[in-house]
Amino acid sequence: MVLNRSLLAVIPCALLLFAACGSSDGESEVDVTDASSAETGQGDPDPDDPTDPDEPAVAVPTLPIGGGSYPLDGSPGVICADVSWLWPSGDDPSVPEGVSVAVTGYEVDPEVFEPTDAACDGASCLDGFVFTSDSTSCQVAMLSLVPWTDEQEGEDAVLRLSGEMTCPAEPCELEDVEGGDIEAFLTAPEVDTESESESESESTESTDPAESG
Repeated sequence: MVLNRSLLAVIPCALLLFAACGSSDGESEVDVTDASSAETGQGDPDPDDPTDPDEPAVAVPTLPIGGGSYPLDGSPGVICADVSWLWPSGDDPSVPEGVSVAVTGYEVDPEVFEPTDAACDGASCLDGFVFTSDSTSCQVAMLSLVPWTDEQEGEDAVLRLSGEMTCPAEPCELEDVEGGDIEAFLTAPEVDTESESESESESTESTDPAESG
């Protein structure tokens, strides 16, 4: 039987193709993974999570606060600013349920006080404090740069706070903030410079070496 030359040329190619399709070598197998299962594994955001990044966050240049200050015992020249949330009014203040307002900055006007490391009685407003429905007050330890002394008159100031508000739904805003209280009053403390001078003098004398006789 004589085979056609063209048929003889096709047979080897067909055999090679058959061998490739029938291979059982595990290394030649390729696993196909669903794109959805190859992601980072992060689940859907929790709708009840107050830190949900999908919730609107709005900058509040001036927070609705008020309050006064008192001298901090044992720390000459230092006062504690006692800050309270005063929205929607001072008579009935409240942070709406589900809303959080993180303190992000402060302003002192005029700049005659500065924050200090002294500890007041309450939570620090400038240490990651967040106003919520259950947390409506905080404090700031402030050092007076112009206190009352025998040589000078003290200078008072006001403290304002800025923040960022996160809400569970839009609109995320506080109405009529600028029309209400927006600052806590800082009263210059009295510093007894004479007593401080006497203490420094006694400390110096106690460290002087005894005179030889």
